Amino acid sequence: MKRALGFAALMAALPAHALAQHGEVQLGVVASYGAPSSLRQGVGVVAGVAMGRLLYVGVRGVHHVGTTRAVAAGASGNLSNGAQVLLADIGLMIPVGPLEVVPGIALGAMRFRQRDTETTHATKFVAAAGLSIQARVAGLVVVPEVQYYAARHPHLAYPTPHRGVVAAVRVVFPFEVRRIRY
Repeated sequence: MKRALGFAALMAALPAHALAQHGEVQLGVVASYGAPSSLRQGVGVVAGVAMGRLLYVGVRGVHHVGTTRAVAAGASGNLSNGAQVLLADIGLMIPVGPLEVVPGIALGAMRFRQRDTETTHATKFVAAAGLSIQARVAGLVVVPEVQYYAARHPHLAYPTPHRGVVAAVRVVFPFEVRRIRY
């Protein structure tokens, strides 16, 4: 019985069929929603390279509209927060049947925008740990993902949330560039 369980565990740990072992360029769009009020809804573009179902490297630029809220007397009455994010992603692609599970990290810059009577900006370093799943659907690659953004504190007139969970969906067009041969 132990031998059968060990064999089953070994078979489950083996990589998926090697036919999909190729390099591809992925170009597309991303839509996201962040828990911090400085993020909320976001849209942007992504570009990346998936190397042989082993490694994903890419970049993304996302504009988050943020939120608007009332502030104390003496100000204009409304405070608007938002952000723009530019990230470089790297992840380890783990084949699970027809899917790729990709744990990874992203590093880059986040430009916070705060608008009251005037607009102020603060650009800070951001790191994000995340998990995504790449699925092939009708010739496209659909990538739902969750990341935790941890940006440095932006020194703006009003406190601005700069850490939190961001959920996103990327839809990319894959272009095969090279097949890996054994």
